[in-house]
Amino acid sequence: MIHGDWIGRWGRARPEALALVDAITGRRYTYARLADEVEALARFLLELEVVKGDRVAVLSFNRVEYLSLFFAAARLGAILVPLNFRLAESEFDYYLEDAGPSVFFCDADHLALAARLESRGLVRRIVCFDDDARAAAWPRIRPDLSDDPLPEIEIEADDPALIIYTSGTTGLPKGVILSHGLIFWNSVNTNLGWDLRSTDKTILHSSLFYTAGWNVFTLPLFQTAAVNVLVRGFEPDLILELIQAEKITLFFGVPTMFQMMMESPRFAAADFSSIRFLVSGGAPLPAAVRDRFLEAKNIRIWEGYGLTEVGPNNFMANGKPGTIGRPMPCVDVRLIGADGRVLGPGEEGEILLRGPNMCSGYWRQPEATAEAIQDGWFHTGDLGRLDQDGDLAIVGRKKDMIISGGINIYPAEIERAVEAHPVVAGAAVIGVSDDKWGEVGKAIVELKPGQSLDQKELEAFLAGRLGRFKLPKYLAIVEALPRTPASGKVQKFLLKKDHGRPDNH
Repeated sequence: MIHGDWIGRWGRARPEALALVDAITGRRYTYARLADEVEALARFLLELEVVKGDRVAVLSFNRVEYLSLFFAAARLGAILVPLNFRLAESEFDYYLEDAGPSVFFCDADHLALAARLESRGLVRRIVCFDDDARAAAWPRIRPDLSDDPLPEIEIEADDPALIIYTSGTTGLPKGVILSHGLIFWNSVNTNLGWDLRSTDKTILHSSLFYTAGWNVFTLPLFQTAAVNVLVRGFEPDLILELIQAEKITLFFGVPTMFQMMMESPRFAAADFSSIRFLVSGGAPLPAAVRDRFLEAKNIRIWEGYGLTEVGPNNFMANGKPGTIGRPMPCVDVRLIGADGRVLGPGEEGEILLRGPNMCSGYWRQPEATAEAIQDGWFHTGDLGRLDQDGDLAIVGRKKDMIISGGINIYPAEIERAVEAHPVVAGAAVIGVSDDKWGEVGKAIVELKPGQSLDQKELEAFLAGRLGRFKLPKYLAIVEALPRTPASGKVQKFLLKKDHGRPDNH
């Protein structure tokens, strides 16, 4: 089986090679040891009668068992559904009803929430990664498992491996289907395009409910038998410490993370001599951050571009300021105008991508899939411009999206929540600049006659409805939202002109 057993194959071929450094517990895993962890979880999934095509949900902070569960599910043809622990409790209803997982894994930090979801009929079997008496606990289950060989299950390139949810412009979350083929070809692109090697090391700090956590460096490095250093989450001082202690060669972050590393008192003395290159993605990299790393550490930060649906590693940065470089070896790029015409160098248009690293569409949303994928091309909704050398520059976003700290936030979802407030007649959310996060949300609200609303009241109302990272940082009250005469749609370009500053006016 070509797909689904990367760790097992390396465990047999290079059993003593280092695969994973668990900086959370201090344990170090060879490929043979990690393969044992994966096989044990796969046997347990078989005992739970998980079969090919079943969904396996997980709600947890980063940990070894999370990674092992992905490879165990992949070995059986099951589909991992990573859930965002930053969501408000009520938001999980949609995801669980849509994905319909047969089993739900979590850590002790999220076990109480899992139990409440179970009491509402949203979760069936709960398994806790930690030794917790409140649920079936993996540490107590594993010793009693058999060591029978796993069955051979045919896994095809088109078979789903992951469903990662991302909000759409309608505000309804969409489950992006990442096939085994997408994961394989994104890894091939990454390893060839960025010259990744078995001697490379990176830090896995990105949350695993984002494609970045899996597909920027983690799975490409596992494909090439290299090393991932696992941490619970991003902490700038810890990252700086690990870069030196573990001799990290590659590192990915969003611009906010590089800014936080620069601001750390440990930055000046931090040893970056092992680093081959750094990659920034998720949002435009400020020139001041790029220049500071070049001046202080003699390291250039490459800017990448991708999305959950394609890649996410699609371009080979060459260091040319203001561009993301040229397409990876197995990626085609095209720019089109509003009329569908294919554009040439110097013209700005929507970025279309094509290649075997493209998603299979959206889970149970054929209409959205058909809209996004047309004639084999994925319509990204982002705007770009090719220069005479063939290097691509990102110039804007066609989609109505806010990117805050590298995370996509869609205004329609927030607007729907704000408009549920009893005093609100209408709402629009726009992005405004922020020194730390790059961009944050600002709600412009039309109230019902005789009503009032302030920032604290709005935040309190939204707290149980949206994750904190989605809450608008600013609030402006207007007499009436500007709307088009025919359709009544809010004219956001006017709001951005009048209210596109970071304050409550």
